[in-house]
Amino acid sequence: MPTKQQITDTLKGRLAEVADRGRLFGQALKVRADMAALRRRLRSSYAELGEEAYRRLQADEMVGDHKLLTTKEQIDGIRAEIRQREADLHDIVHSASGASADADGAAS
Repeated sequence: MPTKQQITDTLKGRLAEVADRGRLFGQALKVRADMAALRRRLRSSYAELGEEAYRRLQADEMVGDHKLLTTKEQIDGIRAEIRQREADLHDIVHSASGASADADGAAS
């Protein structure tokens, strides 16, 4: 029969695991929200690029244009940031699943 101290220690361990999982869940939600905001910015940049390109195509002004190149660079930067956030999210999710697998193994 477990002692009172053993029960207390077990409960503290479980509560610490829950707190860690909650922290990881919060981090994952923040990264996902950041990714959604970045994707909105990307869609907006694509729309801006499309409108500008269409206007310039109509006016025969598409020769080496600085604004189009700047918008393209902006889109490339946002896409790189999205890839980084996806990698961050992947790391968070895998660290959480690895930690829970370690905790499950220790509890057995």
